[in-house]
Amino acid sequence: MARQYYYPGDEKTTLQKVRNRIFRKPVPLFPKTVVIETQFGCNAGCVFCQYPQLKNELPRGKMTMALFEKIAKECAPYPVERFILCLDNEPLIDAQLAERYALLRQHCPKSIRNLTTNASLFTPEKVEELVGSGLVDELFLSLNGFSKEVYEELMKLPYERTMRNVDAFCGWLKARPEVKKRLRVRVNVVKTRRVAPEIADMKRRWEDREGFELHVIDMDNRGDQLDLKQSAAVAADEADMKPNTTCRRPFHTMVITWEGRAVLCCVDYKREVVLGDVNTASVPDIWNGPWATQLRKEYLAGVFDRLKPCRTCKVKD
Repeated sequence: MARQYYYPGDEKTTLQKVRNRIFRKPVPLFPKTVVIETQFGCNAGCVFCQYPQLKNELPRGKMTMALFEKIAKECAPYPVERFILCLDNEPLIDAQLAERYALLRQHCPKSIRNLTTNASLFTPEKVEELVGSGLVDELFLSLNGFSKEVYEELMKLPYERTMRNVDAFCGWLKARPEVKKRLRVRVNVVKTRRVAPEIADMKRRWEDREGFELHVIDMDNRGDQLDLKQSAAVAADEADMKPNTTCRRPFHTMVITWEGRAVLCCVDYKREVVLGDVNTASVPDIWNGPWATQLRKEYLAGVFDRLKPCRTCKVKD
């Protein structure tokens, strides 16, 4: 079970203080992970994802370089563990992606610069530009399926093109042991009913053969915000789920949309719980502000009246 968070100073008894110090974690003064959506839009149509269902409801656009650098500068004094430039977007669509990673390396050199991609646009040229240059030091490949049939059914992308890119990358990496030593590579797969029978094959390919990590993500109910019952291949079995009462996202991660709105978490698909706007306030002021603090305390108290995504969020037990 995940450890719950607590706010130091809120304890009313000595017993509560002892319990918190032993079994819980204090809310950090700054997010450990910062997720930045540099632009809105994805070239995939993953059937378990929010994007296909919400792409015509949410505003489209691209974060300015000025706002992106403002965020990077405001994060610089703090020990951010990881930057992820992915939310409702395929990062490689952004023509200014390399410039953004360069800004993160300049202002936050000790933080991990993560690239999470479906790899369909991860051409040899992009590999050299982002990985060969050292701009990216952590790579997560979203590959949902081992066979062509399952992959294309779930991701709505051409299997051959993606595998050609991935195979080329694997060959490129093997020829550069110094890069392989410093680069963390992980294959992410969402455990839908359709892909579950192929996970053993994926393990043999990615872990045993290539030496990558394979991260199997249990299917959740997406905060009950999406219509997942339309596909028997995806529909989650909520009988095996429980309310997500020990979620770390609101306490660990700041999520910033391309417009500059800091939202509750990555599962707030409709962006209904807004903590603040980095156009008009600083990242630390939003994170430690009275509104964000109040919402976190309400979550810890099990009060979800103003936390709509949390109210119905369930995860695998």
